[in-house]
Amino acid sequence: MFSRAQQLEVEEEFYSKQDAIRERYACQIEDARREALILQEEQEYMTKVWDAGFGTDHEAYEAYWKRTFEYYETQRD
Repeated sequence: MFSRAQQLEVEEEFYSKQDAIRERYACQIEDARREALILQEEQEYMTKVWDAGFGTDHEAYEAYWKRTFEYYETQRD
């Protein structure tokens, strides 16, 4: 038979393990959520590149916008 102190010690150990498991899963869920957001942003960006007519060439898309901004900045003067 367990004394009350031993029972409390066993319970404390059990619940601390459960907390550790919940914390680990919470971290894994947060990592998965962040990864999904990154992938979603990348997909949205590549869709913009594709819709603009550059296929999968995101470097050409960036160069196009850089030239466009430079052109309009020089037109203000």
